[in-house]
Amino acid sequence: MRPLLRNTLILTLILLSILVPYIASGYSELRKAETARTHLEAAEHYQAAALRIPWRADLYELAGHHFYYAEEYVKADAAYQTALKRNALSPEGWVAWGDVTYLNGDLERGSEIWAQGIEQPNSSDKLYSRLAQTYQDRGEYSKAAEYLQLYVNVHTEDAPAQYRLGLLLTISNPNEALSHLSNASQLDPQFDSAFQILRTALNLSALSNSPSEQKVLIGRGLGLVQEWELARVAFEQAVQLDEKNAEAWAWLGEADQQTAKNDALTSLDRALSLDPNSAIVHGLRGLYFQRIGNHREALAEFQEAAKLDPENPSWYVSIGQEFAGLGDLIRAVQAYQVAIALKPDSAEYYLLLANFCAQSNANVRDVGIPAAQKAVQMEPTNPSALDTLGWLLTLDGRTYEAESLLQQALTLDPKLASAHYHLALLYLQANDFDAMRIHLVAARDLGSAEAEALLQQYFP
Repeated sequence: MRPLLRNTLILTLILLSILVPYIASGYSELRKAETARTHLEAAEHYQAAALRIPWRADLYELAGHHFYYAEEYVKADAAYQTALKRNALSPEGWVAWGDVTYLNGDLERGSEIWAQGIEQPNSSDKLYSRLAQTYQDRGEYSKAAEYLQLYVNVHTEDAPAQYRLGLLLTISNPNEALSHLSNASQLDPQFDSAFQILRTALNLSALSNSPSEQKVLIGRGLGLVQEWELARVAFEQAVQLDEKNAEAWAWLGEADQQTAKNDALTSLDRALSLDPNSAIVHGLRGLYFQRIGNHREALAEFQEAAKLDPENPSWYVSIGQEFAGLGDLIRAVQAYQVAIALKPDSAEYYLLLANFCAQSNANVRDVGIPAAQKAVQMEPTNPSALDTLGWLLTLDGRTYEAESLLQQALTLDPKLASAHYHLALLYLQANDFDAMRIHLVAARDLGSAEAEALLQQYFP
């Protein structure tokens, strides 16, 4: 027995002499991970620590998180898989594992991971939001709303989620939709404008006796807030409810063009065959041809819309745009002037004419400036009107007056990118390149592509 005991003791000591430094190196890796300067370094140290400290399987998930933050999605995926095999994947780990798979382009597998994660004990409620998005991407809007409702039940203060749920419900449960849209608006003012538009659309829909027309009104509201995928669903429902609803077909064509889903002209032609005397049908056909650059067809459609609905100034603005596209600036100006004559108490149409003159650099002094002055007279605190007048005066060489107006516009709205850009053009004329650069940078940061192009040209 003594030789056996002695041999066992020796083997134990040998193993300890190997294992203790090995495990100690694992803890050293763990300390390095905690003080690493980059996510990639941290991930590699956590992974090394996990290999050396077998009872810390949770370190694989930590490694996965840091690979995720470092955008090393393949390595993150492998780390999360190892954590799962070691029964060490937490509820948040399931969320993150699906995220990295989704971000790596495997949308189907990402969805499967989230669906598997939701079946685990104490699953994260974040999975509801993730699954809602995947079902929405597939066009399964009822299922998307179901999961998002579960998420919102927990996260009642999440304004974007409330808004998104409201959007989804507009096509299945309008009354419930209003509640969530209102909640989003109250939680975050950025959603108020969209809420007002959608509330009006839903209220008008409720007043209609035609189920097909109800869907058209809801779809138009969704289109106004740039939710064209959902709008298209509403228009599809409208034509299913009434295949002879010409305007529903025309709006479906508009949504098809906006989403690039189908050949928009097919639905627009169907609309025209059903009701050739609808100004809306001709107007939407005009928009279709306008977008593809067929100015002659667009002009013909807008002119027909104006014949059918002669009191609507918007058709004449579109006619003016198409005359301009065909190079006939005289008729373009005349069309804008008809729009003004139809609505002389609205600054909007004076401003549209003024902007047209500025953009085309035509009739600046005799038409554009008087139109802009009228708009400013009617709305003296409208920063866009002041900006447009300042721009036109800059084009006319009246830089002193122009600078004052553009500065007034920025006082009223410091985030008006166009005013910054126009001031930059004014300072370019004055050879004040320092001031020019300041306003170009401001305009670029506010989203002006023109300002960015000019910055690259003058300050590469």
